[in-house]
Amino acid sequence: MRTALPAAVLTLSCLLPAAASAASFALVPQVGTAGYGATVQWGFSEYLAVSAGYTAMDRGVSDVRTDEARYSGDIRLRNPQVFLNWAPFGGHFRVSVGAVAQNSSFDLTARDVQEPGVTSVDVSADYGDKLAPAVTIGWETPLGKSGLGYHISLGAMYTGKPDVSVRANCSLGSCFGFADAEERRIKGEIEKYEFLPIAQAGVILRM
Repeated sequence: MRTALPAAVLTLSCLLPAAASAASFALVPQVGTAGYGATVQWGFSEYLAVSAGYTAMDRGVSDVRTDEARYSGDIRLRNPQVFLNWAPFGGHFRVSVGAVAQNSSFDLTARDVQEPGVTSVDVSADYGDKLAPAVTIGWETPLGKSGLGYHISLGAMYTGKPDVSVRANCSLGSCFGFADAEERRIKGEIEKYEFLPIAQAGVILRM
């Protein structure tokens, strides 16, 4: 998963020469479902722009339940991203397509385990697909207008199937069977969210 970040940085470096001839440049700090961060945007006309950025968030979770246990732990979101932005009418409305590098991970520990002899359960999960394709629509200050403005994005990204690892610690004998069953349960729950929503808002400073 760590290879996704260098790939995104390489993509960004490839865009820098084009930025020199861009009609406008903007900085967009933002917050939303993917965490906190910022993007930079190069506008080439009143209709077309390219943006690249990074969002991140650390969050503690509790009371994540399965049939056999209750989990608490940490979620870490790390998402470099690149988008092509198209304003079809040359105004506030735009459509964006791009990719989000998935450096996110989940680490959970069980309590209240219902299986006899199981003292604790540790779960780690991340996404096997290094890049998630994404589509958003949004509204922001028009590309041809400089100064301070606004930015809103709504859409979704396809995360793919997760990689899940479960380790059960036993006080009696072996609990491999329980670990395998719990891994299937948790993986099944996460796979329900192959499409994750994107909702971001922020300000835009265009020069």
